[in-house]
Amino acid sequence: MSCKNCSSTLVNYSLFCNQCGAKIVNDRLTIKGLATDLSNNLLGWDNKFFFTIKNLLLRPHVVFREYLGGTRKRYMNPFTILGLTTAIAIFLFNFFAEQYLALNIESNMQSITMMSNMMEKKLGNDFDKIAYEQETLKMVTDASQFMLKYFNLLVILLMPLYTYMAFLVYRKPYNYAEHLIINSYIQSISFIVTSIIFTISVFTSPSVYLITVFFLVFYYIYAYGKLYNLSVAESILKVLVFMAILAGTLIIFFILSIGFGYILAALSS
Repeated sequence: MSCKNCSSTLVNYSLFCNQCGAKIVNDRLTIKGLATDLSNNLLGWDNKFFFTIKNLLLRPHVVFREYLGGTRKRYMNPFTILGLTTAIAIFLFNFFAEQYLALNIESNMQSITMMSNMMEKKLGNDFDKIAYEQETLKMVTDASQFMLKYFNLLVILLMPLYTYMAFLVYRKPYNYAEHLIINSYIQSISFIVTSIIFTISVFTSPSVYLITVFFLVFYYIYAYGKLYNLSVAESILKVLVFMAILAGTLIIFFILSIGFGYILAALSS
């Protein structure tokens, strides 16, 4: 008897091929069997996607070590799961964009009104309250629309930069490529959690979405801390160094952008 997938000779009563690992199937296809396969492959908690997500949430350091150590068939490829979770997040962000922006405008309007009242008391008649509120609300709305549309894509595009900063902070025994794997898994979890909290915020309050910031910081501390066997204090210190490098990089990028803008303006005039 030979394997139907790779044609290798099979040992009697084998359940799996010892060459390609394929399951030996002798039964005919049935509707019940198709339904069972669909349930197990797409919806089952034990399929690769849910298995990987579950373990990344509960014990991320184990996933990192096993995948980097060569145990890769058990988990979904980090770049595949990153692409899938990004697609889910982008779909939800765009599907609920109008509802979220409406709630965001409503919640921001209260703080904008409070700020305009304070400025009116200070500046008196010289302050155009209506114009200020309209301009500020437009800025907030435009910023929210931009973040909703491009946030996840920006994170993906900046992944090499995030990875390099993590490599600078945590370094050995892992090289840059291995840190790229680790950060891909971390971002996958961040997109899943962000999508869930975002959907909840649509039906409750935009302020709920702020929970994602606290979760992402906590998860980063937890995942890398467990991987490197760091204490809580050491983990927090590492993340603070990471955030300092990120802030410095953004400031440099902002300064260079302004300088580049001035150069273009001078050349065009």
